Amino acid sequence: MKNSGLTASPEIAHAGYEIHIRASQRWFDFDLGGLWEFRDLFLLLVRKDFVVKYEQTVLGPIWFLLQPLLTTAIFTIIFSRIIGLSTDGAPPILFYLAGTTVWGYVSQTVVITGNTFSYNEDVFTKVFFPRLIMPLSIASSNLIAIGIQLIVLIGFTVFFKIQSNSLDLHFFLGLGLVPLLIFQTLLLCLACGFALSSLTAKYRDFVHILPFLLQLWMYASPVIYSASHVPDGFRWILYVNPLAPILENFKAIFLGTPPAGFQETLCSVSSVLLLLLLGLIAFRRTERTFADVV
Repeated sequence: MKNSGLTASPEIAHAGYEIHIRASQRWFDFDLGGLWEFRDLFLLLVRKDFVVKYEQTVLGPIWFLLQPLLTTAIFTIIFSRIIGLSTDGAPPILFYLAGTTVWGYVSQTVVITGNTFSYNEDVFTKVFFPRLIMPLSIASSNLIAIGIQLIVLIGFTVFFKIQSNSLDLHFFLGLGLVPLLIFQTLLLCLACGFALSSLTAKYRDFVHILPFLLQLWMYASPVIYSASHVPDGFRWILYVNPLAPILENFKAIFLGTPPAGFQETLCSVSSVLLLLLLGLIAFRRTERTFADVV
């Protein structure tokens, strides 16, 4: 075998083989075997991301609860009390809490995964491991946070339903669909993160544009309003956004509002899978040449 330029230990050299590290040139090679091989590193990063986030704060993990509650309070005061936006008959606190629970996960995950290469360039240029582990660990770590927030949301929902005598078996059966919606949201965040990380690696302007794009995405999604308030002739534009059916179906479970139609939901699932594939391809191609552009 040809010398790869790497220095091998005496044991390896004596054994008569060397390790060659080459960049794959195949479009659909996502190195799933490498992800499994480095699963211990993945679990370590998931734990680190969750623990370190609020490690040096006074309130610690309580911020996982305070952030959506404070955002909900602000949205309730501004959009319900001052502007007077309708919440389709749902309690305003519950309406905005349901929207911000999903949106909080989306915004936090996309921001960090979208800067994967720029945030980790020192590590990526010195240590070899599957680069996909970084965005996957961030998205998985944030699942713990949204899981805690879901418990709070369920508690609020049960309280309001008991107050209105509307708590029934259908609500608890509907909760079985929540993991599917969260998983779809996870895939959408990864798809966006993969694509954006490829752009921020080459064009650092996107690091500064990303918060603005997220703000636009929030207002283009039914986070602070309901899709029923959009005129029928323009509603198809709303559902071009794959996050819109996710939010509408999520709210339908907790608020009893009309869910997105089957066609809109199917288009959302298909769009997420297509975006995920394109994002993975872009991420892997950027990974091969990343060291040349930093």
